[in-house]
Amino acid sequence: MSPEIANILIQQQDLITARLKMQGDQAHCFETICTNSGVNWINHSMATTMDLTWMALRDVEGPVVLILGGTDRADDQNKLSGLIKEKVTAVVCLGTTPWKYVQAFSGSAHLIIRATYIHEAVKTAKMLCNGSTKTVLFAPGCPSYDAFDNYRNRGNSFREAVKTEFNISN
Repeated sequence: MSPEIANILIQQQDLITARLKMQGDQAHCFETICTNSGVNWINHSMATTMDLTWMALRDVEGPVVLILGGTDRADDQNKLSGLIKEKVTAVVCLGTTPWKYVQAFSGSAHLIIRATYIHEAVKTAKMLCNGSTKTVLFAPGCPSYDAFDNYRNRGNSFREAVKTEFNISN
């Protein structure tokens, strides 16, 4: 087997292992929190790698406002560049290394904005939605140990921020 094929198989095995560990956690896997003004607000907090974010971005309806970021683990952000150019109208960056997203996406994103907290990211994403926006996707692409102890708490915080922004109870 060639080294290239072996490397691809190892990467796919890591993705499959991550998916299996999170199996049954629908609350953080393509969870539609609400639809407001024709825009679907999707919580995909379980996307803790750029590969998982790439798959999520590939599968949602565009145009998209993408919220991502957290604690960088030296993943290759450039993997998203093609899909960002094709589907994303704006990127809202959270976390400790927003400059890495600016470097990776400056040639493909129309707009890149930094947010300090999830509530700020939600408000910013809401302002960036225009008449053609179909989806706001929260798919961080990395862990968020700088602010949360796991992807569930991060996703719960995103859900609550969206519900608060749109005055949704329960």
